[in-house]
Amino acid sequence: MAGGAAILGSVGWFATRHAEHVMLETSIDHFRQALGPDATFTFASARPGILGRSVNFTNLTLRQGPETITADRAELERPGQSGDDITQIGRLSFHGFQLTDPAISLQMDQLDIENLTLPVRADTPDDTGQSLGIGHAHAVRLRAFVSPVQTDLAASDATLDNFGEGLASRLETRDLAVNTDSPPDMGPGGGQRHLHAQAVSVDGMDLSGFYTSLSTGAPYLPRPGAHDITITNLDLSTTAPLVKAARILAHTNRTDSTEQDVVSIRGLELWPDAPNLGWLPTLGYSHFAGGLVLNETRNLQTNTLHVEELALDAPDMGRLHLNGTFAHSSSAPLLSAPRPDMPVIALDLSYLDHGMVPRALQAIAQARGMSPPCCSTALPPSNPARPRAAPLRLFWRIRANSRCMLCCNHPSRSPLWPCWQGWPRWAPYRRSTSNWACTSASPDSLFLITQ
Repeated sequence: MAGGAAILGSVGWFATRHAEHVMLETSIDHFRQALGPDATFTFASARPGILGRSVNFTNLTLRQGPETITADRAELERPGQSGDDITQIGRLSFHGFQLTDPAISLQMDQLDIENLTLPVRADTPDDTGQSLGIGHAHAVRLRAFVSPVQTDLAASDATLDNFGEGLASRLETRDLAVNTDSPPDMGPGGGQRHLHAQAVSVDGMDLSGFYTSLSTGAPYLPRPGAHDITITNLDLSTTAPLVKAARILAHTNRTDSTEQDVVSIRGLELWPDAPNLGWLPTLGYSHFAGGLVLNETRNLQTNTLHVEELALDAPDMGRLHLNGTFAHSSSAPLLSAPRPDMPVIALDLSYLDHGMVPRALQAIAQARGMSPPCCSTALPPSNPARPRAAPLRLFWRIRANSRCMLCCNHPSRSPLWPCWQGWPRWAPYRRSTSNWACTSASPDSLFLITQ
């Protein structure tokens, strides 16, 4: 009896091992089929997972075209578990993951993926190809280098949902760090930019299309619909600080004919090394500190921009509020270009001073070697042909394409005493309608009025 039991036990053990081996070989064969004939699939060792539903690999290498994936350890669920489609894999887990292709080099300590759809190439024009799809992915300690834009990035962890061609995806990262090259004429720092953000969330963008644009150089075409971007504790610098922001909220809603952007930046700080802010030390400021709100709509058919609200508010400078319509499709020049070429269709602008105007007057006086009251008295009457002094040009950077009058409220003069007028150095376009207003509680302050 004992001998018979031992024999039966041995036979059962061998049968189980044989079944595991067959299941293992079947699973590996499924992987090879799922990857396609143009892919290579090698490993150092393989053993079946629980109930044979997955396979555990060591030193895994996958090669397909220019792409190579390696992992120190990997567990892959057998393809087609939830259906007959072998290009569908329910779950994958990698340790020591690396991906390299001509566009990107990517490393992660750990990567877990659920509901993976493997790409299928269309061999003929009549075939229907299939792009990469990811239901959910979570990465730990991510490092990457993006070759087309010469950018290094890293994150302590990242989560991706609903990734696929034309899909509205969601991406969340923590402790994001980006180092990138930029043109040398962007300012000091040797063309290097360093960015860090405590958290970044992107919800609703076609991230698959964005990745394709990066890897192929093709233009990125935003999908219709809404998407949101949230950034917490942003810090951008070169060898010196450039920009800090406690929180950035951006919402975009795009249709076939319009695209609306609403942006709010809280705790915004800008330093003199940022573009067009070299005048800050001239007025005695170490940096700008305040907030920004922008609400704009682009008409994609007429290529015009309507700014519902652009508000810059700095407690120790002032509050600038602008709304208008421009013959331009982007507000970026209005915010950053030194001489924006933005023809004005209609414009309303107001400025409430909180201390910047007296500083500007002080800077003008110092440049002329006199006191501010004497400077106010000595400034000549309106003369468009008279060249402007450098401090005045600094103060006029925020102006638009309108003929305006710079005035001074002096106790010995009328409330709006003309002291200077001229054309801003922006594009030579006249506005259709423009309104300017400026108020200040200071007796020695500058006013803007419509000419």
